[in-house]
Parts: sequence; structure tokens; C-alpha cells
Amino acid sequence: MKITFSIVLTLLSVVVFAQSGTWIEKSYEVEGQWEIVKKGESQYLIFDEDFDTKKAPDLKIFLSPLAVDKVNAENATKGSVKIADLKSYEGRQSFLIPKSVNLSTYNTLLIHCQQYEVLWSVAKLKK
Repeated sequence: MKITFSIVLTLLSVVVFAQSGTWIEKSYEVEGQWEIVKKGESQYLIFDEDFDTKKAPDLKIFLSPLAVDKVNAENATKGSVKIADLKSYEGRQSFLIPKSVNLSTYNTLLIHCQQYEVLWSVAKLKK
């Protein structure tokens, strides 16, 4: 009699917290915290459940190479990479950071109203 054994291996997705922070108001207040986590080969930007900001027609999330004190509404998107459109004005949300993005080349996380060129809030990235 032949006995066959099946071995099932489950790989657990290891989550590494890369960095986190709070928002610095430019034109409008943003509440809550954010974090960048790495899951396997992917990186995600996550806003916590306390995330809350004023509604606007065209809020987007960018990474900028400019320092927090140098970025403004006029230069917010210059040299920046768009991560995503904001999904909601409140609550927990997650955004996949494109694999082509090297976080070490960016200094600031932005929430920016691109349509009206209004820089909402910023956050300093750690190097």
C-alpha cells in the first residue's frame, strides 16, 4: 500500500513599517496619521482611521523631492510623482506606491488640489 503525504506551505506576508508621521497644514488641516509599509515586494501608503480633511474636487497624493519648507502650491507637482487620487475625505485608506518609485529620492508627502493649485497639507519623509 502506498501512502502519499501532501505538505502545504503557507507563506506569511511579512509587513515592515518603513516610516510614519503626521500632517503639517499648508492651506487646510489634515487630521490623522499616515504610514508607509512594505509587504513583500510592494509598498503602501496608509492613512489611519482618524484621517479627515476638507472636501475638494481634485485632491491627489504626491511625493515631492522638495523639502517641506520649500514646497508650495505653485511647485507642488514639479518633479513630483502622483501616488493616487484621494479615495475619501475621511477614514482609513490604502494606496499602492508604484514599484518604480524610489522613496529615498523624495522628501515630502503631499495632499494637493491639482485643479485649483492649492497645497492642502504636507508631511516630511525620513531619509
